[in-house]
Amino acid sequence: MSQKKRPARLWLRPDTGTWFIKDGGKRVPTECREDEIAAAQERLAEYINDRYRPQRSSRSAEVTVADVVIVYSEEKAQQTARPKETLAMLDRITDYFGDMLLTEVKGQTCREYAADRGNLGGARRDLEVLRAAINYYHAEHTLDMVPKVTLPEKGMPRQKWLTRKEIGRLLRAARKEKQCGHLVRLIMIGLYTGTRLSAVLNLQWMPNTTAGHVDLERGVIYRRAEGERVAHNKRRTPVKVPPRLLRFLRYWHKADTTTDSEGNEVTLRYVVTYAGEKIIKPHKAFRTVRDAAGFGDDVTPHVLRHTRATWLAQAGVDTEQAAASLGMTSEEFERTYAHASPDFQQQAANAF
Repeated sequence: MSQKKRPARLWLRPDTGTWFIKDGGKRVPTECREDEIAAAQERLAEYINDRYRPQRSSRSAEVTVADVVIVYSEEKAQQTARPKETLAMLDRITDYFGDMLLTEVKGQTCREYAADRGNLGGARRDLEVLRAAINYYHAEHTLDMVPKVTLPEKGMPRQKWLTRKEIGRLLRAARKEKQCGHLVRLIMIGLYTGTRLSAVLNLQWMPNTTAGHVDLERGVIYRRAEGERVAHNKRRTPVKVPPRLLRFLRYWHKADTTTDSEGNEVTLRYVVTYAGEKIIKPHKAFRTVRDAAGFGDDVTPHVLRHTRATWLAQAGVDTEQAAASLGMTSEEFERTYAHASPDFQQQAANAF
């Protein structure tokens, strides 16, 4: 199994009292004395810049995974739907595969990475980004051999959903538990619109250029900003707000609005906040509420989306409308949730 390599760094050689650059098995002299640390750091920066300038070649036996990752990071990663997540995945790939030549990327090395990662779902997403980086490099430089990136099998989709009584328990726990009241908004928006967690956390009261917003006048939640890029499998289509939720949204908007010293109305930016500030990670509070309500680890914020989809199917809502409200294709909705409909295969079952 490949070992993670430590980055290049300065090392003071005790017998000479001079700084060297230690990079794996290499020892590169900087010709700087112990008291010339600033100059030594400049030499290190120059070394790193020269050492990690990506190789651009069509010969896979000359190109390392690190070369491919650097090119993809500089030229493509920022244009993806979730650049921060993409760069984080590329960092993990570099830590593990960085020194490997493209010719060394095989099914076995991919399986070893998945085992080392310890999370098959996370490993699959990381390796998908590696595959995208290799394909991008190939499109630009026409590799003579394009390695096949072997992905772990997809996990089974989660089907967990909650009944109305269980949702009631969850909401009561959110209201009761200390410092968890902000989750009431998250739970209700997730339940009544099926919006994914990240989009709920970014949802704002006013139109903006970075995320979705609530249109109280039209009763519509726009899940993304105009022109915002999203992953192809994370469609963020507008959703009509159910009347019950719309009443709460109007109440919350009023609660979030104050008057400044000049008599102007000022409203908080985000719909779901804690002490007026945007929530970055609600998972700890959600676990507290989940435990207080008596649920297990399988109840996550994403279960709210599954719950809405299941309730829509149970209510016999038209497949196209139900799928559109959830931001998914009709085929995906039918494949995943149609079995919950009271009319599921009824005509076929009663054919003879």
